[in-house]
Amino acid sequence: MFVLYEVLLYLAFVLALPYFLLTGALRGKYLANFPARMGFYRTPAAAHDLWIHAVSVGETMAARPVVEEVLRRRPATTIVVTTTTITGQAQARKLFPDATVTYFPFDFAASVKRFLRQHQPHVFATMETEIWPNVTRLSRARGVRMLLANGRISDRSFPRYRLMKGLVGRILRKYDHILAREETDRERFIAIGAPASIVETSGNVKFDYILDGRPLEIGPQLEALIAGRKVLILGSTMEGEDEAFVPLLERFIAAHNAFVIIGPRKPERFDVVAALLTASKIRFVRRSEWADGAADVLLLDTFGELAKIYRYATASFIGGSLLLPTGGHNPIEPAAAGVPVTFGPYMSNFREIAEIFLREGSAVESRSAGDVLAFAGRMFDDDSARAAAGERARRTVEQNRGAAERTASRIIEMLA
Repeated sequence: MFVLYEVLLYLAFVLALPYFLLTGALRGKYLANFPARMGFYRTPAAAHDLWIHAVSVGETMAARPVVEEVLRRRPATTIVVTTTTITGQAQARKLFPDATVTYFPFDFAASVKRFLRQHQPHVFATMETEIWPNVTRLSRARGVRMLLANGRISDRSFPRYRLMKGLVGRILRKYDHILAREETDRERFIAIGAPASIVETSGNVKFDYILDGRPLEIGPQLEALIAGRKVLILGSTMEGEDEAFVPLLERFIAAHNAFVIIGPRKPERFDVVAALLTASKIRFVRRSEWADGAADVLLLDTFGELAKIYRYATASFIGGSLLLPTGGHNPIEPAAAGVPVTFGPYMSNFREIAEIFLREGSAVESRSAGDVLAFAGRMFDDDSARAAAGERARRTVEQNRGAAERTASRIIEMLA
């Protein structure tokens, strides 16, 4: 079964190679990290106690409280952190300056073996459901203890995993512990072949998000640009959402003397949103082309700043949630800052978080861009309602903390 998997993996790689080469040449992606992903390194090999894998920015930030708790209780722990994306890599280097930070290897057997020889981890902990057959079986064969943390089986992926239960079950049985976010996820892991004895519900590590209180680099310029106005942040927006919002923003800004910050989720959207704003005649400035002058919209076309910028928000919208295929993004960052939150009806990637927020009255579900702006207008016009909504959001985050400590406890047990 694993031989067939390897053959199919190489076939998929060969077919996708022209795309990677073209994208790498045009956008600077993939090529720079290709050697590391193949398991080739220029630094000497060194053993590590713990290997933490976090796919991208969100998972890297979720890993932070876990790593901090591990180091608080076991300060001498040596850690290698891997990510898949360039943005995740940059975030990991900021958050874990004392760790070895590199890219997750491609799941070719040869790449994984080279990675394991280079970094020699004792415990592997993957943040969220990253099920890679060769990484799992080859790590286990070397005696690495295995933990799947903050595990989630989404509504979309569950049917696919069930179809591949034979392979997926064999992989999951190699783990020592699987920590599921909620009971539904625990039941789904068992349904796709994980032994019930190793699966437990531990809560969602993302509720343990740590606010970054450090001054924002562009803070003084941003405050001057905002000029005392109330601020709506449209965060992590996806295709179709910006197109829905931009035509409505001119009237919203005029009606409420508002300032708007748009943070697209993907870099390929930066130029698209800039073109939409240019066509609308809205005064805007791109973060990457910052210049003095007046504007009503900031296009946040950089990475790593959105979480810190939420501190300036009067109201926030969580993107990727108005359109069915996307599945939403994490509302905890603005909520932890005490900012009123709204998101759309399609939050399947953050199902349990959205349900908690809605159940506690800590967020509002919007069905359209117009609904989002109506919510923001209420928060702008009623300071007491805004304060109450922000406090409910902040309190919900505080009351659901604890998963990071439970995850760290399992890791320390395995390191003993």
